[in-house]
Amino acid sequence: LEDRFVVFQQKKYAIPGETLSPVGGFIDAGESPLTAAKREVLEELGLGSKRTIRTIRENVQGYNNGRSGDPSKTLDRETVAKIITEKANPPVRDKFGLLDGQPRQIPTIEYDADWIYLGKYRTAANRGGGFLYSYLLKNAVPLIPGGGTINYVGTGDGESQEILYMSEVEVMKALSEGKFQEVKWAATFALAMLHLKVGMPACCGTND
Repeated sequence: LEDRFVVFQQKKYAIPGETLSPVGGFIDAGESPLTAAKREVLEELGLGSKRTIRTIRENVQGYNNGRSGDPSKTLDRETVAKIITEKANPPVRDKFGLLDGQPRQIPTIEYDADWIYLGKYRTAANRGGGFLYSYLLKNAVPLIPGGGTINYVGTGDGESQEILYMSEVEVMKALSEGKFQEVKWAATFALAMLHLKVGMPACCGTND
């Protein structure tokens, strides 16, 4: 749906009642943060970018060298996930030895204008907790049958969740009312809204 945010409404073990949330997950060994984000959005929502559709066409026999065909009507989640992960750039580390979340700016599979990097943030500074890598996917499209619809059954941790399609006004209202009850989720949506409404640039400069 145009001009809508795809959001989960769900119950989590440690949160009272229901909460709104974005897609989230862990970075697998050998993945960059961006590749992990692409894989998680595919697994949980069946969605991705138009650039990823083109990559799929270029790497699956029968799609006319990337110029035609609709893999979202025929391919399964496992096949698409394999293309996303195996064709991706290897992870890069910054000067501190930490995973770098910025996309490469040279022409590669990672150069995708619809994936906006919102930054890397320590989640528990006093206790040495992990890092949050936040992204915004704009202009999302289905990558596999049923992707992005309420009938799509994604992978997850087994907790009950419902897909909602929220307007910008509804997301802002939900943020102001504390409906995103986990701080990383609230921060990610707030950063996304700053980018969309105020023109905050993608995080942290560019990488070559």
